[in-house]
Amino acid sequence: MASNVKIPLFKKADLDASIGVFFDGFSKVIVAIAILVGTFGMESSTVFGVMMPGVMISVIVLNGGLWYYYRRIAQQRGDAGLTAVPAGLQAGRMFIWLYSIMLPVFLSTGDAMLAFKVGVVAHFIGGAVFVAGAFVVPLILKIVPAGALFGSLAGGAMAFLILQSMDGTLKMPLIGWLSLIVLFVIYLGKINVKLPAALIAIVVGAAIAWVTGEMSFSAVTDSLANLSFHLPKFTIGYFSGDVLKQVIMFLPIIIVFSLNEVITGIQAVEQARECGDTFFTTTTPLVLSGCASMVGALFGSPLAVGLYWGYPGWKEMKAGTGYHLGITALYAVVSLTGLSAIINAFIPEATVLPILVFVGISSYTQAFNVVKRKYFPAVVMASLPLVIDFISDNVAEGSLAGFSAFTDGSAFIGLVVGCIFVFIIDNAWLKASIANLAGLALTGIGMMHSPGVLFTDTYAPDLGFIAVYAICAVVFLALHFLKFNRKSYEASLAEEGAQEKAELEAQLAAFKE
Repeated sequence: MASNVKIPLFKKADLDASIGVFFDGFSKVIVAIAILVGTFGMESSTVFGVMMPGVMISVIVLNGGLWYYYRRIAQQRGDAGLTAVPAGLQAGRMFIWLYSIMLPVFLSTGDAMLAFKVGVVAHFIGGAVFVAGAFVVPLILKIVPAGALFGSLAGGAMAFLILQSMDGTLKMPLIGWLSLIVLFVIYLGKINVKLPAALIAIVVGAAIAWVTGEMSFSAVTDSLANLSFHLPKFTIGYFSGDVLKQVIMFLPIIIVFSLNEVITGIQAVEQARECGDTFFTTTTPLVLSGCASMVGALFGSPLAVGLYWGYPGWKEMKAGTGYHLGITALYAVVSLTGLSAIINAFIPEATVLPILVFVGISSYTQAFNVVKRKYFPAVVMASLPLVIDFISDNVAEGSLAGFSAFTDGSAFIGLVVGCIFVFIIDNAWLKASIANLAGLALTGIGMMHSPGVLFTDTYAPDLGFIAVYAICAVVFLALHFLKFNRKSYEASLAEEGAQEKAELEAQLAAFKE
């Protein structure tokens, strides 16, 4: 029975989520474009005139369908604050398709267009496998205990959200790290702001990038060549005999990785269930994901879509159902107009990645919140394979270059960073300032962020982190003297205390019964 509660079409927190999920997927699109144009030598008319409108079709089917689906659930339950499960462009299948299917075809034939068509048809078949998996895979997973399931999920969050995103964040610390600090201050410091926190972090990071010269107008000028209006094109002609012959060789890859992503989608919904939204189901969102891939392939997209991990983060941000509409609108704008390259020229990736780091941290901690303490070792062990696999796949020289910022003096860095974020959560601005001064001093003498200590030949402190610690020390000291957010924070503490007391009383009452 439908409820009379009014479900907001779009709210401020939805803008945060729209930006975060959009840039999560869009950052992958930018990489895919670079590979197709740079490595395959594909013409921009195919990339921006065929693929990107096809991507938009996939997003409309997926995110538009999920918006309608979760909005109906919110109406039926009378829950105006219900948060929808996030979804968008999926990294796993996207890069497997590019490197393990399309690239071998290109290298063996020298035909970039044939490789592209093979990727599109493989995407269609993968979508069909995904739909079938939506019904089969959940039956298998019923025998898997929560500790194993959520440990694996935590490993994925650590690997693909936290570690992958942290690499880009650390490559430009003055931009990425300060953007991350802004996000943590607003979200974990419980700061009430009128503008979306993600937007504030992006604006701050982009402003720093332009002021410091990390961004240049020459890149913006070059990107204007791709500006045009592109309507979706029906590409059923790609499904020819020659293309299908090539695709058959890759069926094992298509089947295995599509079913693997079904498990990822199930884990994404399980995150929501473990946040208290136990009424969420997996079948409909998974079928929508598979159908979105199939429809997108019919319009020339080889880039897979699916459900995202990170529900706890979006729920903490109080996102609703409307953010799926925001995602479709953003993709429509960049896909139909060729704005992809222009956006990339204006906004450095380091300003967007901290959003994913925050979502990953929320997802990782969620795994420990939903199982009993005695299962914590199992969660840790279940998370290790994905993390180890990620590290093993990225140990080649030059990969994860941003991590070098944390390799020198890692023990000290861990202590300093841990202190800073604890004090942010507690709104202890003076202590946060002192922690940053400690970081500045330790970096200055070479005990961290430097391969050698002061007065040695290997002394080479990271100037970016020296600037970061100095700026943060000054800003947090100012927040201390301004008594920033003190009343709101004390009120939130009182509210949390009252909730904990009520929960304890309810548990005691249940025990007595």
